[in-house]
Amino acid sequence: MGCGKLELLKNEDSDGADAGANLKAQTIQQFLLEDHSSDLTELDLFASAVKRAGLMDMLGKTDDHTVVFLTNPGVKQLLATIGYTTVNDVPPVILKNLLGDLITKGKLKSTDLNIDETRKIETINGNYIYYSRKSNASDQYVLTINQNPTLGSTAALVRSQDLEFNNGVAQVTAQFTFYRLLDDKPDEADPGGNVITQKINVAKDVYIRGGSGNSNANFNDLATIDLKAVSNADATVGRIGVMQFPLEKPTFGDKIGAARMYVYVYNTGLTPTTTFSFSAHLGENKDWAETAITWNNAPTHNSVPISTLPIPGGTTGWVSFDVTSAVSQLYANNQTFINVFLKHNVDNFIKLRPREFSAGAFSSYLSISSPPQTLLKLGLVNVLNVSALEQIAPLTLANLKMEGTIDNNITYTVKQVPTAGFLVKYGIPLAANASFSQADLAKGAIKYLYGGSGSTDKIIFEARDHNGGYFESQLSLDVAIK
Repeated sequence: MGCGKLELLKNEDSDGADAGANLKAQTIQQFLLEDHSSDLTELDLFASAVKRAGLMDMLGKTDDHTVVFLTNPGVKQLLATIGYTTVNDVPPVILKNLLGDLITKGKLKSTDLNIDETRKIETINGNYIYYSRKSNASDQYVLTINQNPTLGSTAALVRSQDLEFNNGVAQVTAQFTFYRLLDDKPDEADPGGNVITQKINVAKDVYIRGGSGNSNANFNDLATIDLKAVSNADATVGRIGVMQFPLEKPTFGDKIGAARMYVYVYNTGLTPTTTFSFSAHLGENKDWAETAITWNNAPTHNSVPISTLPIPGGTTGWVSFDVTSAVSQLYANNQTFINVFLKHNVDNFIKLRPREFSAGAFSSYLSISSPPQTLLKLGLVNVLNVSALEQIAPLTLANLKMEGTIDNNITYTVKQVPTAGFLVKYGIPLAANASFSQADLAKGAIKYLYGGSGSTDKIIFEARDHNGGYFESQLSLDVAIK
C-alpha cells in the first residue's frame, strides 16, 4: 500500500472503498456515525460496537486518539471469542473493556516508526498495544498490531493505514487482536506420596489445513502432525493439530488434582534463539473421524487457549500443557471425551508425532492425578471496591491472595460467577469452572466489570496448587459497588 494510505479503506476481500476526501475535517466520531452498512468499508459493526460500548462521545472530543478499526470480519472474530452472536447481545461494559484496549492517546502513524521498530503504547484501559513496522520488496510500511513474543494473542495485519482525522488516526484491520500476556508456566508437579496417576492415551490425532485447495481435504498422516500459523499473506499455509482423548472416570474419585496433556515435538524448523507461543484450545464437544475431518467440517474451538507455553525454537521431545481446568469442567458435565486443538504463532513448521508412529512410542496422552495434601495457606480475602461510574476494577493481590508457594503455582477456579457484573481475564469473560493463576492477578489480567445494576456482588473461588492439592474451603469474595 506504500504511503498512499489515506485515500482508501481496504480489506482482504475488496478493492477498497473511498473513505472520503475530507477525513481531516471530521472527528473519528463523525466518521463512525455515518451509515457504513452499504459501503465497502465494512465498518458498520465496529461503529455499532463503539456506540454500544459508550465510547463514541470520547471520540468526538478534541483530544487526539489512535484507534484500531475492526472491519466486519474482525468484529465477528471478537464476538466469537467472547461467545456472543451479535453486537447487541454483548453487555456494553464487556465491549467497553475490550475496545478500550484498541485505543491509545495521541496520534501514531506508520510513518512515525522506523523499519523493524516496535512501539509499546499504553491503552486508555491501562494495558498495552504493540505497533510494529516491517518492510518487504513491495511495501516499506507493513504495519502489524500485537506481534510480540510476550503475547499469547494473535497478531493483526493493518489493511489500511494512517486514516487521519482532525482528532486522531485510525488503523484498519480485519483481524481481532487483544492484549494477552503469555501464561506463566507453573513448576513441575511434585505431589509426594498417596497420589494416584492415570494415563489416558490419545484416541484420534490429525492435522487440518486451510486454504481453498486444502480446506476440504483430509490430512490423516501416520508419520507427522504438522502445525503452522496462518500467514497474513497466504491462508493456505495454516495447519492446526486436532486431538481427541477419552475421559475415562478416574479410579480415585471425582475430584482431579491435576491433568496434563503431553505431546512429542520432533522438529520446529526454528533456531534455539527463537521463542514461539504454543497453545492448546478446547474444542467443541462434537465427535469426528480421523479419515474424514477437514478444516471446513472440524468441530469449532475456542480462540482463547486453555494453556499457552513459551517454547524455545530448538526444542524437541515431550512438551506438556496444564489442562486441569478444562478436564475438570468436562468431567463435571459428564462428557466422555475432550477435543483439543493445537496452534502456534510463527510462520514455520512445528511437527508432532501421531499415535501410529513407531508403534505408539510417541503417542500423545493425558496424565490425570488425584489431589495430594495442599501446600496452600490462606493469605487474605478482602472486599473488592468498584466505582459504579468507572465500571471496571482490577482484582489484585490486595483482594485475593494465597500463600505457601509462588504465584505461578496457585490456581483459582470460579465456582460461583458474579451476578451484578462479569469477571474477565484479559477482557474475555470467565464462566463457572474457568481458572486463572495468582500470577495473572499480579499482572493485572483479572478484572471485574460492573453491569450497571445492583450495589453488591459475590464471587466464590476454589484454590489449588500446582501439585493438585486443594485448599480446604472455598473463598468467598465480596464486591462493593459505590
